[in-house]
Amino acid sequence: MNRRLLAAVGAVALVLGATAGIKVIRAGTPADGKHYGHVFVIMMENTGYRSLIGNPNAPWINRAVATYGVATSYYGVAHPSQPNYIAATSGLTGDHSNADQTLDVPNIVDQLESRGKTWKAYMQSYALCGGNASATVCGNELYVRKHNPFISYANVQRDPTRVAKIVDLHELEADLARGEVADYNWISPDQCHNMHGRGPASDACSSSHASKLIAAGDAFLGSWVGKIMASRAWQGNPVIFITWDESDVSTTGSGGFPDTRGCCGASPGGGHVLTVVISRSNHTARRSPVAYNHYALLRTIQDGWQLGCLGATCDTVNVPVMNDLVGK
Repeated sequence: MNRRLLAAVGAVALVLGATAGIKVIRAGTPADGKHYGHVFVIMMENTGYRSLIGNPNAPWINRAVATYGVATSYYGVAHPSQPNYIAATSGLTGDHSNADQTLDVPNIVDQLESRGKTWKAYMQSYALCGGNASATVCGNELYVRKHNPFISYANVQRDPTRVAKIVDLHELEADLARGEVADYNWISPDQCHNMHGRGPASDACSSSHASKLIAAGDAFLGSWVGKIMASRAWQGNPVIFITWDESDVSTTGSGGFPDTRGCCGASPGGGHVLTVVISRSNHTARRSPVAYNHYALLRTIQDGWQLGCLGATCDTVNVPVMNDLVGK
C-alpha cells in the first residue's frame, strides 16, 4: 500500500471514527435524493464525451442523450481504469494502478448490508474464470479483474457469501425474468462490449478498432437497458447510471491519456466522459452542467438510501449529489 493510499485511508479513518467504517448522516437530516427502488450502475470504458456525442456508431447512446438525463460535465477520477472502479464503490482510488490489489477499507457493500439492502455484481464473461474469483484475466482477456472492484476489497475476498454475489452477466437475464433483482446492481461488460477492446489488430475486438468497439458497446447498452426497463424491476423508483471510467487513450501513437481534467476533489482527473441517468421518476430529457465524477455518483446512491458516506463522498463541499438528474 503506497503513501497516497495510506494517507487516504487515514483520512477516512478520522472521519469514520467509531461507526464501524461508515459515517451515518446525522439523525433528523433528510436525504436530498430519492429513495430508490433498484439501482443499476453500468461502467463502460476508455471513451471520451466528444467521441460519443453525434457519433453514427452510437445510435442508441445518442437517442438516450436526447431522451433521458445527461451530465455534460462529468469526469473520471483518475487514470488508469481500476482507480475509477474503486472510487465508484468506496470513495477511494487504491494505488492508482491496474495491478491486483487487496484493500482493507469500508465500501458500498458494507453500507448496503448495514441497511438491509441487497446487492449483486454482474461481470460479463466471468464464467470463463471457472470459479476462480481472484483470476486476473479469463477468456483471452474478455474478463479482467481490474474492472471488478468488489474482489479488491478484503472483506469481500474473505467472505464466500459475498464472493457468491459476483456472478456472470448471463444471470441478470434470469434474475430479471424471475423478478429477483437486488437493490443495487453493478454491471461490467467484457472487453469486447465495454469499448475497451483487447489484443492485436487481427482480433475482431482489437483496441485499435475504435469504431467497431463503440458500435458493439452501443448495441450492448441498448439491449441490456431495454431488458431492465421491460422487467418488473422497472417499477417504483428505479434508476440506471451509465458512465465511462475514463477518457480516450491518445490517438497520436504516443500512448497515454491526454485528457486529465477532473473535478470534485480529484485533480488530475480521468478526463471528460459521458454519463447518462435514466430515472423512472423523472423520465424526461434533461441536461446538467454541474461538475460531477464517480465520487458524486457514489454519493448520489448513498444519499438516496441514506447510507452515510465513504472517503471522498464525505466531502460534501466538493462532491455534490446528482439531484438534478435523478429527481428530488
